[in-house]
Amino acid sequence: MPRPHLPGESDPSPAGGATVLDPADDGLGAGAPMRPVRPPGPSTRPALVVLGVVLLVFVIGVALELASGSESRPTPAPAGVPTAPGAVLRAVPARPLLGTIVVAGQPPDDLLNALAVPRGSAAVPSSAVDQGVESYDRSLRLTVAATEQDVLSFFDAELPALHWKVLDHGPTTPAGSYRILAQRPASDGLEWELGVTVSPTAFASSGSGAPGTTAYVVRLFSQSDDD
Repeated sequence: MPRPHLPGESDPSPAGGATVLDPADDGLGAGAPMRPVRPPGPSTRPALVVLGVVLLVFVIGVALELASGSESRPTPAPAGVPTAPGAVLRAVPARPLLGTIVVAGQPPDDLLNALAVPRGSAAVPSSAVDQGVESYDRSLRLTVAATEQDVLSFFDAELPALHWKVLDHGPTTPAGSYRILAQRPASDGLEWELGVTVSPTAFASSGSGAPGTTAYVVRLFSQSDDD
């Protein structure tokens, strides 16, 4: 039984007898644990949403890049090309001279980069011809200050060195010129064929000591998968 309140004593009950609740008592029973309260502050959810969008855009960009393939980008022409042993004449890239027979990205860059001609070769103006036989069949006439035999030796040595498979070589019909036929796959999935027809050397005058000028025709052709 509580001690009675004597006159002059202060009331031991706080706030005039108000009941003090135990912080550990949530009304479910003495000693029940309290739930932690999250301190006030800004939420991180908006930042996480932005980060997720950035990652999604990055993944989509990488996927599109891989799907487009490396061949969609133009390949620069090589600055030089090695001269094969036995080529006699020095080799230079043929691609800068073949621009007049390149149509709609054909032949592919990697095929053009695998072609070489003797140094000093020049394209004959208006000599580009569209044979119109296969999906692509074009030729260009060039000349070089060298003998017919040196030009033939050049292509006989240079084509295998550039990974062309020589299929045939011999005199043409009617006789007078000499032709080399080679084949090589390209990045477009097609087998391309190259024909080099070398004409007899034309000399300016007898006894001049000049090597003369030899004309040759470079012909590239391929068949589509539907042919």
